[in-house]
Amino acid sequence: MVLSIHAQTIFYQNFQGTKNVKPAGWYQNSGANGMWQFNNTYGTNMNGYVPTHTYCAFVDDWDNNAGQAAYTDSLMTPVMNCSASPKVFLSLSYMFWIDQGSETGTIAISTDNGSTWTTAINLPNTNGGWMDSAMYDISAWAGGQANVKLCFTYFNGYPGGTYVAVGTGVDNIDVYAPPAYDMATVSQNQTYLLQVGSPYTLSGTTNNLGSTAITNLTMNYRVNGGPIQSQVMSSISVNPLTAYNWTMNTKPFTPGAVGNYTVKFWADNLNVSNADMNNKNDTFAVTFMAIDTVAKKIPMFEEVVGQSCYYCMLASPNVDSVEANNAGNVNVIHYHVPYPGPPDYMYSENVGIGSAMISYYSVGGTPQGELDGSDLYPGALGAPNDFSTPLVSQAAAAGSPFKINISNCTYNSATKKYSATVTIKSFGNFAAGLVAKAAITNDLITYGQDYSADDPPSTFAPPDGTMVGGTSDYYWQFVTIFPSVVEAMMPNTNGTALAAFTPNSTQTLNLSWTKNHAWSLSGASYPYDSSATDHLTVFIQTNAGIPAVSIPAKYVFQSASSQFYVTTGMEELGNGVSFEMYPNPTSKLTNLTYNLDQSQDVNVQVYNMLGENVYSVDNGRMGAGQHTMSIDCSGLQSGVYFVRFNADNATTTKRLVIQQ
Repeated sequence: MVLSIHAQTIFYQNFQGTKNVKPAGWYQNSGANGMWQFNNTYGTNMNGYVPTHTYCAFVDDWDNNAGQAAYTDSLMTPVMNCSASPKVFLSLSYMFWIDQGSETGTIAISTDNGSTWTTAINLPNTNGGWMDSAMYDISAWAGGQANVKLCFTYFNGYPGGTYVAVGTGVDNIDVYAPPAYDMATVSQNQTYLLQVGSPYTLSGTTNNLGSTAITNLTMNYRVNGGPIQSQVMSSISVNPLTAYNWTMNTKPFTPGAVGNYTVKFWADNLNVSNADMNNKNDTFAVTFMAIDTVAKKIPMFEEVVGQSCYYCMLASPNVDSVEANNAGNVNVIHYHVPYPGPPDYMYSENVGIGSAMISYYSVGGTPQGELDGSDLYPGALGAPNDFSTPLVSQAAAAGSPFKINISNCTYNSATKKYSATVTIKSFGNFAAGLVAKAAITNDLITYGQDYSADDPPSTFAPPDGTMVGGTSDYYWQFVTIFPSVVEAMMPNTNGTALAAFTPNSTQTLNLSWTKNHAWSLSGASYPYDSSATDHLTVFIQTNAGIPAVSIPAKYVFQSASSQFYVTTGMEELGNGVSFEMYPNPTSKLTNLTYNLDQSQDVNVQVYNMLGENVYSVDNGRMGAGQHTMSIDCSGLQSGVYFVRFNADNATTTKRLVIQQ
């Protein structure tokens, strides 16, 4: 059994000792449902949505409850004696999912051996993830009491119907008497990369884990074991179990030479003269890398998504909006997988890619986002780690020790061969082992109807504003239009292993791949179309991380993107129609050049990422031959747009990036 880090532990349970058996002295309410389980797996359905965890207690109204009645499931601890402790804290790991909006997860406390109960804590929503080391002050209920019990409750809030909520789980339950003074520095805000000669104002967060409010402290840091730099923080108010965000604005750090710098942070002189009473968690250490040149960084966002995925549909408007608001400042690609179940006809054409991403990013359910290799939720649920412009800006602010240049990015429509030259320049020292990954994406896949096996049903279709299955048809575009779909990776999903780098050294990759499947399906049971434009996105990633400078596994250092240009003339769209667009990206005008083998009606529309028509022109009847027209983009905001070219015999869509 893992022991608590607290010296004055009153009660501790982590379920490792009993594994899949309820611990002695614990009690749960009776009923027809399956109630609380004890295991390290969750069941057939829940396993696909909740991250793996150590042995824990959980209740799951999807797999384990009998029927779909509105059950309240309760799990109670043995009695504990807190009479010698006027201050009592609770630390635990928990998972709680609010899915339909009416579920509740609570912690109730009894001081009379379970005869009566008071709800003390309403668990915040974790969206199915685990929250570790959540801490609560339960002194108002348990302090000084001899017959204390805790009760963990889950109410699915669903009186009947066809949909069942998920559940909640608890682990590492630690009831303890805290020390009077305990300040733990838990984080600092400076990114791993520093530029030699530039001053950096260091800042971070220290948590008050003691029972005494802190009004004065000294914040310290030390670089490579050198002199201690200190700054007094006075007239502050840091209550127990709250965080203090500090900034050492009078003590900046300036790296003087290229190399690694290990910096340790800690707080002391609490309330002027008191020492920290728990030296196990005082210090936070981080190692920075200093180089002469820090390049501008373009963050990389990868989404693992399923065509038949209700939650992917709900997340799509946020993903598109963030991409549009950060056009040119973030690269976005989408891997298709058959989650939560088939069909996904894009995945069917690229099974190897989707399967590799499921394994590489430990995908348990969709949608799953990866911003520079770190998990986040693609949609906007209001959590700090949802995909957002502030997170993109934060990722970009890290800078990069690499610069990527893509040249000769071409597609030969006669040989169906994609080619590109990628030059990578490093401004720092890196051992061999980084990888360069290269994804070929089709700019836009379009379905004629919703083929999703998940909600909404297949009858889901415009006009916008109608409701089907409780969902507005506004979302129809997000189950029929799929941008930046990964169709291939060069040379494969493992990428290209890079040799060691020294400052200002370069490595050049000559990439090529021959198209081995269509970007669209015609004449099939589930046809779909693709745009005529493709992009190459290249990013540099570390599989194992670089612990020496606190770089985590799968971190992406830099990314770059370029459109493929057709080398054998304008690509044939069908029935003697060809179409090309340049320049792209543009800030003012983009030119559309098209060739007709006979007279046809021609019109062009431009749509933004929300599917709104922002520009259109009807050229009327055009004769056979080559024609050129211009679109004035000066009045459009920066972002990603889609230009749809329509002729009698062919229709295609290409992506246009506007950078004002």
